[in-house]
Amino acid sequence: MTDEGRPPNGLPRTSKGTVRSSEQPLPDPSVPLRSSAPTVQGVQPRPARVEPQAERLRDIGEIAHGGMGSVRRVYDTLLRRDVAMKVSDPNAPDYAQTALRFLEEAQITGQLDHPNIVAVHDLNLGDGTRGVYFTMKLVEGETLTKQIAAMHRAAYDHLAVERVLRVLLKVCDALSFAHARGVIHRDLKPDNVMVGTFGQVFLMDWGVALISGGEQAPLQSRGAARVTLSDDLAPGEGDENGAIVGTFEYMAPEQAWGKTAELDPRTDVYGLGAILYQLLVGKGPNAAPSAFEALQRAQRGNPTPPELAPAWPNLPPGLCRITMKALSKRRDDRHESVAAFREDVEDFLRGGGWFATEVFPPGSVIVRQGDAAEVAYIIVSGSCEVYKTTDGTRSLLRILGPGDVFGETAILTGEPRSASVVAVEEVTTKVVTREALERELGRGSWAGAFVKALAERFRDVDEKLAKLRSARR
Repeated sequence: MTDEGRPPNGLPRTSKGTVRSSEQPLPDPSVPLRSSAPTVQGVQPRPARVEPQAERLRDIGEIAHGGMGSVRRVYDTLLRRDVAMKVSDPNAPDYAQTALRFLEEAQITGQLDHPNIVAVHDLNLGDGTRGVYFTMKLVEGETLTKQIAAMHRAAYDHLAVERVLRVLLKVCDALSFAHARGVIHRDLKPDNVMVGTFGQVFLMDWGVALISGGEQAPLQSRGAARVTLSDDLAPGEGDENGAIVGTFEYMAPEQAWGKTAELDPRTDVYGLGAILYQLLVGKGPNAAPSAFEALQRAQRGNPTPPELAPAWPNLPPGLCRITMKALSKRRDDRHESVAAFREDVEDFLRGGGWFATEVFPPGSVIVRQGDAAEVAYIIVSGSCEVYKTTDGTRSLLRILGPGDVFGETAILTGEPRSASVVAVEEVTTKVVTREALERELGRGSWAGAFVKALAERFRDVDEKLAKLRSARR
């Protein structure tokens, strides 16, 4: 033992004994292993050769560097493949604590076996020249940050936006799985989302993940276990109440105040909203000139609405609504879970995201007979009465409910309202303007062309009827 009470590799002793170091003797690589495998048609398998770890992993170069260490590209000579190695710096002054955090990250990530979470291959406790490190799948691709930045250099492209949203759906899948295992990511941002060359999506960097209560019931019912850590790794640095960990620019208010005991899956919902915010605005919701100002903004929890600082001249109102709901200061005002956030994004992808939402209380006159007509409405919930007034006599024409549309001729003809519509109970509507309709139809070329053709036909018929009425007078 050293004077600090640690074994030679700088790590504290666990309750189950000294952590094994790579300095411990390995099998002689010159001695082949005996194989007890049965022969196949009389052919004996070729004996395997044990490679020392230092010889097995050939360092190719650094991929990224951070405060706790670096990520390097290495070649596994035994399996003949490139892998990523995340390695701590043994010369750092806080190496002992950093090494424990690396162990914690490796154990958490290694237990999150999900297609959208990078698989951990191996963990090594380091030696005199190399700190604690673990190897994992090497993702060839680019970060979501880079993809979003490229989009902002061009005009709004609904197809590109939808591709990012579908990436976000896969991030949601990874998070839902982690939450079910009792793990909160705590550092969601576009930099931590990797999109592979062939469309693979990975939620990266679980280095500040927190093990908490989580939503375990869905997976426990199928026999999935809660993520656990070695006895000496719980809790780690940053897990105690009052500690602030994460990235200020994308951080939820409760996280920015260090209220670790209050963090739950809705803290990650805020992070998802922060990624959406960067898509719509070009920066995180708490972005500021300095880290201290960013932390203050995160604590206030009052980001500027995307419509007031858009990356493009016009943004889909539906997507702005989803973003701001996820970024609510109060956790109870956010989506109740990642699954609920995911469902909201899927609804947007199904259509209607360019239509704003408006709510009318009971008795409200939504449209008035004779008024200029500029918008149409789709009823989401509630009911309305449609009536026409002739010579002072009011006649009820029909009752409208969810799914019904009114005022549609306004977009097509521009004629004054031919009837009035009044809310019987509270009514939630989608507001359809001509511009929003054109943008919405632009999402699907076939449907758009079909509806536009019908609109032109309607206008032609309406003009002919107007000429007939004029001639009869």
